[in-house]
Amino acid sequence: MFKLFHLDECPTNPMEPGRGEQIKLINPSLGTEKVDVHLNRLVPGGPRGKHHHHTNADNVYIVKRGEGTLTIEDKTYTVRENDVVYIPAGVRHSLSNLGKDVFEIFEIYAPSGKNMDFVLDE
Repeated sequence: MFKLFHLDECPTNPMEPGRGEQIKLINPSLGTEKVDVHLNRLVPGGPRGKHHHHTNADNVYIVKRGEGTLTIEDKTYTVRENDVVYIPAGVRHSLSNLGKDVFEIFEIYAPSGKNMDFVLDE
């Protein structure tokens, strides 16, 4: 089913306490099983992201604003506005905003729905 909506009108959900908020865009609530898209707004200096992986889903980050700290397996990277990150299924990762400004990323999972899981690796 075709959908057209404005980013500022999408529902916002709180993330882990103190971490920020998530704006759900395309997700299983619309009946999608192939893709999940949302915008994460991480507050400055909020809690670090937990190391995790997704068994079957690939993950893509598109940095909209700010700067974040991305850990892939045991290596750390700084990601900034306009960076695009591809994380294959099964790869352990975490993302944090250790900076002084809001950090926004579009996050995409494929496949989503029943094929999507979040496996903690800590």
